[in-house]
Amino acid sequence: MRVVAAVLAAVMTAVPCATQAQTGALSSAEARGREIYLKGKSPSGRDITALVGQGLVATPATALPCGGCHGPDGLGRPEGGVVPSNITWGHLTKPYGAVSRFGEHRPAYTAATLARAIALGIDAAGKSLDASMPRYRMSEGDLDDLLAHLKRLETYLDPGLSDDRIILGTVLPGPGPLHALGQSMRAVVQAYLDEINARGGIYGRKLELDAREGEGTRAVLDEARTLGKRAFALVSIFASGADDEYVELAEEESLPTIGPFTLFNQDEGSLRRFTFHLFGGLPVQARVLVEYAARRLRGHKPSTAVIYPAEPQWAAIARTVEKQAAEHGWPNTLPIRSARGEMSAEELARRLKSGGIEAVFFFGSPTELVSLTREAERLAWTPHLFLSGSLAGKEIFELPAVFQDKIFLAYASIPSDHKPAAVTEFSALRRGQTLTERHLLGEMSAYAATKLLAEGLRRAGRGLSREKLIAALEKMHGYETGLTPKLTYGPNRRIGALGAHVIAVDLEKHAFRVASEWIELNSK
Repeated sequence: MRVVAAVLAAVMTAVPCATQAQTGALSSAEARGREIYLKGKSPSGRDITALVGQGLVATPATALPCGGCHGPDGLGRPEGGVVPSNITWGHLTKPYGAVSRFGEHRPAYTAATLARAIALGIDAAGKSLDASMPRYRMSEGDLDDLLAHLKRLETYLDPGLSDDRIILGTVLPGPGPLHALGQSMRAVVQAYLDEINARGGIYGRKLELDAREGEGTRAVLDEARTLGKRAFALVSIFASGADDEYVELAEEESLPTIGPFTLFNQDEGSLRRFTFHLFGGLPVQARVLVEYAARRLRGHKPSTAVIYPAEPQWAAIARTVEKQAAEHGWPNTLPIRSARGEMSAEELARRLKSGGIEAVFFFGSPTELVSLTREAERLAWTPHLFLSGSLAGKEIFELPAVFQDKIFLAYASIPSDHKPAAVTEFSALRRGQTLTERHLLGEMSAYAATKLLAEGLRRAGRGLSREKLIAALEKMHGYETGLTPKLTYGPNRRIGALGAHVIAVDLEKHAFRVASEWIELNSK
């Protein structure tokens, strides 16, 4: 108690009386206080403890941060029968005080009595707060910082917001083999924002794009972290190669990210809140391929193998195939980790044939697939082949004719998803830009991501914040971008199109045909 009393005494003298809070950048103290408020974590590294319930059980404050109940805006989020108070400074310090929902009056708070409420659970009237309100133990400096942020809470604007503009960011490939793709994606995003601005923006705010370039994982993450302090949200960031690291960064920075361009997105059961994917990427395509195989083989339980590159992220794809196959009662799936040059195509084909493998889920390169199938033809072994369309090249038509009607590709989106109005709008955006058909898929992804973000901004309303944007996106169900399958999100869903199309390869006609309607997966 002596420590708490000393902290309270220091607060009474150290914290100035309330002044009119201003929008704009946070001071150092306010920024530290915001981290304490939202995460229950001290930037200094000192412990913060929450004492919970009638027994005042000690738990790390990271499990019970202030913002978890009171919300990032301090207005309170009723949950489970508990109604957290409005703790915005203007509400707490009203000269005439306030009346609780039980009819009890309390006087206005001061900095000192608010500090007492935080540390001891005693309100401005000298009464004990409800046991659902934790009592926090923290250092004098941390309590000062928390109070400084609470004074700014109601007038604080998230990074990238002002009265007349919203700054959006993206990070795309720098000089190198993917630079042209990045430039095409940037052009589409900028053209879409220009169209919105020409119509007056969103609730009077113009949309400004801060586009950065980064070559390599570390550079992309560094640029994104910088943008997190300047931009309100990121759109169509090229996160391929930095997939998991970027999702973690978005969480750390509370940075909404819409439509990152990547093959390895977060798992659909992930609790990460800030990254919204358009498509399921390779993990979802792998599940869909197994589902399609189960339907096509009509109850037959084939012996299967999954072939994947040696890099660590591919092992998760192999596990996805194994797990999905096990749910259908198939025999154990044979995982084959294939490092370049580690195993010859002849050796691999002989191994798979002798193992009685009837279905192969292949995630290697197109040239490796050609070599494997030619050896398979020589051995008179023709299993069903299931691949991601994202990894297939023109070499797919070079496979031996004996594999006719046995090759199937999963695609997140196909031309039948395209609606005439959206195609017209997208084509109009591309006019006047120096764009080629080579990067069309990347451009379409950028268009859909920007359109989704703009719709989220509109639905979030005039009093915009990052949290309100997330809440708006979570309520989207069956949203039509016009160039993708319908997108649906929710509190526990961050993949909009949770499924894939399956396309069959016609080797005789050198053409594709739809093998299955859209296969929707159940959210985990």
